[in-house]
Amino acid sequence: MDEMSRSRICNPGTASRAPGGLVLALALAMALTIAPVPAAAESDLFVVTTADFETGSTAILAADGAGVELDPLSPIHGDAVVRYYQGRIYIIERFLGDNVIVLEAGDPGTPLAQFSVGNGANPQDIAFAGPEKAYVSRLGSAALLVVDPRDGTQLGEVDLSAYADDDGLPEMAQMAVAGNRLYVALQRLESFVPTDRSLIAVVDMETDELVDVDATTDGVQAIALAATNPNEVIAMGNRLIVSNGAGFGDMAGGIEVVDLTMNKSIGVSISEEELKGDLTGLAMVTPEQGFASVQGPDFVTYTIHPVDLSTGVVGAPLDGHSGGFTPNMVVDGSRLVVADFGSAKAEGGLLIYEAESGQLLRGPVSTGLPP
Repeated sequence: MDEMSRSRICNPGTASRAPGGLVLALALAMALTIAPVPAAAESDLFVVTTADFETGSTAILAADGAGVELDPLSPIHGDAVVRYYQGRIYIIERFLGDNVIVLEAGDPGTPLAQFSVGNGANPQDIAFAGPEKAYVSRLGSAALLVVDPRDGTQLGEVDLSAYADDDGLPEMAQMAVAGNRLYVALQRLESFVPTDRSLIAVVDMETDELVDVDATTDGVQAIALAATNPNEVIAMGNRLIVSNGAGFGDMAGGIEVVDLTMNKSIGVSISEEELKGDLTGLAMVTPEQGFASVQGPDFVTYTIHPVDLSTGVVGAPLDGHSGGFTPNMVVDGSRLVVADFGSAKAEGGLLIYEAESGQLLRGPVSTGLPP
């Protein structure tokens, strides 16, 4: 796998229905999202799919397991991720797509809007301050875009160029919201390889100004991470849990915790050495317990492991997985949903596990093209 392909997979982008119901958007390439639901509730799944990262489609799996609806919206860009917010679905078309498609959850086959985020911008994520204001992170730009998510009207930009490496770009990736602050993962890559450090930029969403996390140092400082190449950022309580992929095969990444009361990393809780492979995905059940997707030392085989950040314990791999590429997974109520691309040994599809025990409940469920 070449470095660009790895960056598009492991570093994002280089991808319901029931009017009163909630939607889980299960996305390609490390960027999936879930609507807030009660602990035991389950959501419909809206899935983006692709076989080759060139062309893509969608599928819907009803929460009650009644069946899968294929291609409610097709075709879409092959490198896409998807987000859900307050009854709407947002498909982010990334490398060479450079736009966002807005759907109504109750009618996902009919786009409400589609808007550009700039030619060559390579959007990675969208995060919401409210129904009329959102932020789009762009790998190919030094400016965080501020938009009205209803129609894409541009409201402004937040300049992140002070955090760039020598190529002039900070390589912004996924984002998380906690309170009135936005946390933006900055990978800081050169030719898709991590540089000396990676950062988390902090934005005050009321003023769109950067927050200085270290008043003792000149300039407006971001949160410095202990590991490099953050590909997922999950806000839970007063913590950010960060999945760091570091470099391909260097075993220098891991699951890192940032204390939001101090705006400071408290270090890597579980390293890639302990995971015995490259960390490619993360889903959390609680601030301490979750699941990690790991690419093995053969660079081909993937496994899903329960992890406990409080003890550093990495559990045995979950049963039922094909061993193939696993672009994404998410915790939805009491279940873990895994996007399994499939392998030469077994078919892929959606795998649904009990989140508490890791027991396989259902799957693989076919989504047409791989999820």
